[in-house]
Amino acid sequence: MNKKESFADNTYSLAKGMHHINLAKMYFEDVRFGTTSEIKMVFNQYIQKCDWIMNNLKHRLSEENRKNLQIELDDSISFEAINDKLVRLDSNQRLLLESIIDSLIKGEEIKVVEN
Repeated sequence: MNKKESFADNTYSLAKGMHHINLAKMYFEDVRFGTTSEIKMVFNQYIQKCDWIMNNLKHRLSEENRKNLQIELDDSISFEAINDKLVRLDSNQRLLLESIIDSLIKGEEIKVVEN
């Protein structure tokens, strides 16, 4: 029987690494469109390497961990879009947003009141 790897101590880092590889693959796919055949071939190789890394790691995980990871990877672009907006906030706005996120994680209800 093939024993699956355990990443209990560094699961967060593994997930973040996979997230970044997934993003790189998506950006490489985007770059590939509208390019010449030579550049397209180079980026196809980069995409294949990203796929190889992702598949190699996924095969080492349990079925439950693969499912959880896939949920995270499906949201890669959403996380990136949120990060793009965060850089536009000043320090106080980021602190406020961080406290709101902490409250949401705790299960607290957040009410937004418009003026």
